[in-house]
Amino acid sequence: MEDRVLILAPRGRDSAIAADLLDRNGIPATICRDQADLLAELANGGAAVLLTEEALTAEEPEPMAAWVAAQPTWADIPFVVLANGSKTPRTARATQRLSDLGNVVLLERPLHAEAMLGAIRSALTARRRQYELRDVAVTLERTVLDRTSELRSARESLEIALEAAGMGSWDIDLATGESRRTMRHDAIFGYPEGRAEWGLDTFLSHVDARQRAIVTRAMDEAMKTGVIDVEFRIDAADGQSRWVVSKGRVRYDDTGAPFRMTGVISDVTDRKEADAQLAQAQKMDAIGQLTGGVAHDFNNLLTPIVGSLDLLRRRHKDDERSQRMIGGALQAAERAATLTQRLLAFARRQALQPRAVDIGALIDGLVDLIRRSLGPSIAVTIEIPRHLSSARVDPNQLELALLNLAINARDAMPGGGKLTLSVSEAVVDERNLFGLAPDRYVRIAAIDTGVGMDKATLARATEPFFSTKGIGKGTGLGLSMVHGLAAQSGGTLRLTSEPGAGTSVELWLPATEEAPVDMVENAADPVTASRAAKVLLVDDEDLVRTATADMLRDIGYTVVEVASASQALSAIRGGVDADVLVSDYLMPGMTGGQLISELRAAGNRIPALLVTGYAAAGEDVPGDVIRLSKPFRQTDLAARVDELLRQSPSGRPKLRVV
Repeated sequence: MEDRVLILAPRGRDSAIAADLLDRNGIPATICRDQADLLAELANGGAAVLLTEEALTAEEPEPMAAWVAAQPTWADIPFVVLANGSKTPRTARATQRLSDLGNVVLLERPLHAEAMLGAIRSALTARRRQYELRDVAVTLERTVLDRTSELRSARESLEIALEAAGMGSWDIDLATGESRRTMRHDAIFGYPEGRAEWGLDTFLSHVDARQRAIVTRAMDEAMKTGVIDVEFRIDAADGQSRWVVSKGRVRYDDTGAPFRMTGVISDVTDRKEADAQLAQAQKMDAIGQLTGGVAHDFNNLLTPIVGSLDLLRRRHKDDERSQRMIGGALQAAERAATLTQRLLAFARRQALQPRAVDIGALIDGLVDLIRRSLGPSIAVTIEIPRHLSSARVDPNQLELALLNLAINARDAMPGGGKLTLSVSEAVVDERNLFGLAPDRYVRIAAIDTGVGMDKATLARATEPFFSTKGIGKGTGLGLSMVHGLAAQSGGTLRLTSEPGAGTSVELWLPATEEAPVDMVENAADPVTASRAAKVLLVDDEDLVRTATADMLRDIGYTVVEVASASQALSAIRGGVDADVLVSDYLMPGMTGGQLISELRAAGNRIPALLVTGYAAAGEDVPGDVIRLSKPFRQTDLAARVDELLRQSPSGRPKLRVV
């Protein structure tokens, strides 16, 4: 379409003759009926226009003049006009119409066909040059746009990188003290809008007074070495304290004297805080491993104590004085067991029994005890919405955690005050600031109006054995236990506090659609053996094994004792049979979980009870194995063994490996 000639000759056969002539010479042509048709065809493309002068005078000139004026800058379509052949001079109006067309070749009639062909060919040649210019211009424009876009992208990337790195540049004339800085440099020092004057004295005035001598010494050394690289703290004009790193080079004149120092400054506050948090996490992990190990050893020591006291209590039922003394000893042992549970909770190695829990019902059942513990001077407000989802958590440990929070709140309000326990639901996404997996959570908040904590105390609040209550008034394990319970349950603990403004503790726990499970209280007396049964008891601790065996024999079971998993396998291969396996988990050589798995692999699915003083189970424990945490009471042991025997028919083949 771009190489055709458009013809407008409305009178006679001029248009047909011209089209035929051009066609015979290989030039495509299109005949237009009137000016409107011509303008429509021009919109579709054309190389030149051949028209008669009378066609110009037959219609209003404005539409054609407007189209000519609106052509792109590269275009100036040629018009070949056949004059009307009149001998009289053209009027001013006719002359103006020709002028409005711009690029005009005027041919006087009558004319030879070759003359018209020559004019058309010249017009087409000129148009092709316009097309070439257009293509060059388009290519150049595209190249310029692409290059401009690349430069813009590069600049934006650089700006983003510098901003993300928190970097600003600086340049100081060492002779005059004059400086040039970027806006980011000034913003780091607390001047987001920039500062008019800046020199070495201004710079040093913002350096932390305790580190000013170090920075001054680094600058003096740079004059000799030519390089400065120093990290220090600044007190910015906006009131913020920041850690920065300044790096630069010194330039020397021809005499070797330093005259300029140029470099960059970076805000590394986040990195310093992250380093401090990592160091704190490593310290807490080390403490956690230590406390977990101590708790495990204590549980092994407490198990025979508690078991022996249970046996003595049963054998001296009629001796009131003995019952009182044994009761006191059991109470002390229970307190020691609670202490080890707190240690394990902090170390995240507690043997939890998570289930779906109705948090509202749990708090309702606990609120009277909380009110009695806090006394009349502290008002307790409960805010629990209806239709709250269940939370997946160990209910016994959650009750202990809430009591710990209540006691902490009481101690923070010696003159009385208010404790608010509220429960709500929240949904967190992947970009949450709590380090939680995206999911629904139940949020329990304990808010008091007490004395509050400063930043230093708040930072150490969850450390084990850290307490502000004075000697003999607290173990320092309350918040650390709550923190460990939250983390081990898949949630988190959030603390906010200010001196004089009270403390808010938020315990986040995973929500669940499961129906809440009712808790069942243990019976006061142990369940005696319902039938004759033999228990294979495996434990590497002699004291624990002996005490456990005595508790089992006391309620009617026959017990075979071995000191390791390998001895248990040897005894079984030697002909020992059993109805129930009771095994410690953590033992040298082979764990209790590995022992159970090996027996099952040999085709023996004996009912098994796994006893542990350290963790709920390792990865080597089958999921359906019942667990019992140390230290345990005789009632707990009896209930678990009885449960296993009731699940196993009395006529089943006994455990025997050959």
